[in-house]
Amino acid sequence: MPLPFLTTASASASVSSDSSEDRPTGRQVGGSALLLLLAAYLLFAALIIAVAGSWLIAGICVLVAVAVVAGAVRLVRGGIRAVLRG
Repeated sequence: MPLPFLTTASASASVSSDSSEDRPTGRQVGGSALLLLLAAYLLFAALIIAVAGSWLIAGICVLVAVAVVAGAVRLVRGGIRAVLRG
């Protein structure tokens, strides 16, 4: 009785779908970690600025932090897709 998951066609298909091209490199992960650290500092600065009373500048800091987080997620988006595919 042949097992379909052990055939050469499915084995080669699973190898090609698990290629390292979909996974983020060390530079991408390190870069996104630094961007997330920058976003944390921006959010903390926005909190301090909001407590000081300047709501407009605090809002600008929050918007910049959201943009930085979006950039970090985009940087490792390929790796996230590879993990979600299983």
